[in-house]
Amino acid sequence: MDHTQHLAHTWNWGYVALSYVIAAFAAYISLELASRMGTDQAGRKRRLLAQGALLGYGIWAMHFVGMLAFDLDALVQYNLVTTVASGLAAVGFVTAALFIVNGGTPNLGRFLAGGVVAGFGISVMHYTGMMALQTGAPTTYLAVPFILSVIIAIAAATIALFLFAQVNTKRALQMARGTLLRLKIGAGLVMGAAIVGMHYTGMAAIKFSAASATLQTNLFATDTTVLSILILFATFLVLGLALVYIITGQDNRPVVGRSGD
Repeated sequence: MDHTQHLAHTWNWGYVALSYVIAAFAAYISLELASRMGTDQAGRKRRLLAQGALLGYGIWAMHFVGMLAFDLDALVQYNLVTTVASGLAAVGFVTAALFIVNGGTPNLGRFLAGGVVAGFGISVMHYTGMMALQTGAPTTYLAVPFILSVIIAIAAATIALFLFAQVNTKRALQMARGTLLRLKIGAGLVMGAAIVGMHYTGMAAIKFSAASATLQTNLFATDTTVLSILILFATFLVLGLALVYIITGQDNRPVVGRSGD
């Protein structure tokens, strides 16, 4: 039996709620971009890159805000290099998964392969981001929630990739705009919940030992407050600009007998 004393922690429920809002918003924006792919190959590649960057960044921003919600009873710093690396992992793996699914006719094999790639990448992002959290305390991971978090990430990514494909089908193009919008919002809310569920399951896997919890600063450590302000500002700026583009931009979908509202 493990008698190790662990550092106490509480949850900031405002940050927990904000992490869900960011995840759901990023998922919705990605669904909107997916429905605007069009048929031009060069345009599709640009939109896939934009979709991967936005969704990957949104997932990473959700992860960072979720970590801010984890109020540990210790002095905390973040390693800037590791934090940035975790964000690049999210963007890179999610973008790769989108290209896997869209490299030909979407089918079950492509969805599963893309889901594994994206889910693995999200897991890498999460646990790399946890490595960036510096407390000076030894850390351990519980096997069950660790494995469960990876399974949730792969399942959520697979479902998300399937939904991205569905909003650009002939059936979707024939829907009334209002109906399709409601479906996108609902799907975004569900996807946001799945993404957040993976994050907090992963958070349940980590334990910080109270023994020898001495924080030593290093060259790449940065203040939590400054970093959180910068990331939150960038998050709302990026997602806000994407929303403005969606609202004001041209819908590139072909018209296929679509009914009005």
